[in-house]
Amino acid sequence: MAYDPRGVRFVLTAPDTESTEQGFSPWKQMVYASVPAQFAPRFLYKKMLAQQTYPDGTAVVMPYGLRIAEAILLEEYPREDVAVCHPDQLDLFVGPRTRAVGVSAHNPIGTAFSTGVYSNIFGSSARPINAYESERIFFHPAIRKYRPKVIVGGAGAWQIEKTGSMERLGVDCVVIGRGERVILELFERADAGEELPPVVHAPEPALEDLRVPLRRSTFGIVEMTRGCGRQCAFCSPTLETRISIPPEQLLEAVRANVREGGRIIFAVSEDIFIYGASAPFYIPNADALVNFYEKVASVPGVDYVPLSHATLAPAVVNPHLIKELSKILLPKSVLRNPRSTYPGNRILSPLIGIETGSPRLAAMTMSGKALPFDIRDWQEIVVEGTNILNENHWFPVYTFIVGLPNETDDDIKQSLELLKRLRKNKVIYVPSIFTPLEDTRMASGRALKPRELTRLQWEFILTAWKQSRELGVVNESSNWLWKAGMFAFYYLRGRWVHGPQFRYPAMRFAGIPEHRLRGHLYLDLSDTTPPPPARPPRLVAKHRSSTLEELARLQDGQPFSVYGTTRVEGASPFRVVGQA
Repeated sequence: MAYDPRGVRFVLTAPDTESTEQGFSPWKQMVYASVPAQFAPRFLYKKMLAQQTYPDGTAVVMPYGLRIAEAILLEEYPREDVAVCHPDQLDLFVGPRTRAVGVSAHNPIGTAFSTGVYSNIFGSSARPINAYESERIFFHPAIRKYRPKVIVGGAGAWQIEKTGSMERLGVDCVVIGRGERVILELFERADAGEELPPVVHAPEPALEDLRVPLRRSTFGIVEMTRGCGRQCAFCSPTLETRISIPPEQLLEAVRANVREGGRIIFAVSEDIFIYGASAPFYIPNADALVNFYEKVASVPGVDYVPLSHATLAPAVVNPHLIKELSKILLPKSVLRNPRSTYPGNRILSPLIGIETGSPRLAAMTMSGKALPFDIRDWQEIVVEGTNILNENHWFPVYTFIVGLPNETDDDIKQSLELLKRLRKNKVIYVPSIFTPLEDTRMASGRALKPRELTRLQWEFILTAWKQSRELGVVNESSNWLWKAGMFAFYYLRGRWVHGPQFRYPAMRFAGIPEHRLRGHLYLDLSDTTPPPPARPPRLVAKHRSSTLEELARLQDGQPFSVYGTTRVEGASPFRVVGQA
């Protein structure tokens, strides 16, 4: 792109925390939503966010959503009218000719799920690093000087509307939802000098509206599916139409990423197991999944292929599918853990929403996560599914939500009991405090402040962190520093910020012997009695026949087993498990 001192008509940008490929690990981006900016001066992490640029100053790597916006604009405008750049290069492209700046926003205010615990544990007003990095864009001198229209989209754009921050940040328009059907019109209106609507709730795009951009995206992201179908009350993507992007388009995007120097391909989905699935959607299409990942992994230049979000029930439905995916993906994993017995200690770590150990609360908020099994057997599904994943060197990242509407002490106790059942398993836990998200059935719910958490809720959060630390922090001196850090935090700040209910959970994390905590906490982790094995989960009665028929249809000739009693003839190497 030829440099124009008057600026470029349209400029697209994102915080550096959203475009970094640090360590080739997508999960490391979570750190920037967790650490408060006030305790992390920028000079401490600036080098880790160093970004590649082309000679003209445009970005080599940018978030997938911005690449979609770029592709849409380039269908109507010449290349010299659209620049995609990092914040530090904004002054090269924003000038008197610039009509609009599009900003990708994942967590611009700091009210995402993860921030609820991981930043606000330091205090209810703590602002995470990625919110600070977003403000570096909004308050950039070039944008403030030339006053182009500022259009914000992305997963966290709703935060700006909900907190009434548009005027403070200088934002002209916030796009809520998928933007394919509104992006071009908004930029055209900005180009014509028209006023923009403050908030646009974008209609759901149809299949023909979808774009698969052919430019390098952060972590080589390609979107393999949209929507979900499991109808969780706290989630918005589940309300979208379920779409699987054709593999030919995805592979074209994969090759485009590699051509521009990408080494990692991150095929993202709300649930990888719905890819290519037909009715019933909760039965994985094993052939489609295995074929897709085989083709991605075989593209020359693709060194790493991490796993995206998933649900756990499909692992119980089809354990052999997990084994087949492991053969393909473990050699392409960048993640390692000494407790893995796979060569090189490689592991796979999909992000899986468990959310609660309480079948009652699960039935109220996310019964679809258990399908085709009965949500009353939620703990059995989790335990059995975790065993299957661990057997195949998958060390999953499990999210839990504390403070869901209608949560009771008994619900939290059941979540704690699930932690104890999984104590010997290889799991990283990411507990968060419930945050009501826009366009969900729980949008009107109330988010707890950390100070309002009960002792039981703090016990769950800090017990989960303790078990994660025991798996993830393998260096003994580092482990000691984590424990000492909790002691220091508790006595210097934590007890004043979170009150007396924080004390004993914090002491457990800090390594105080369990016998000294007995009577103060619900779980007694000094009890070494092995937990009971998982019981076979029951199939939901109304799904039983369709499930077995679909499983039989998917087979090629060899028998598979349905937990315990029923055998259905067919021919697939994939063994399907469930109770008849």
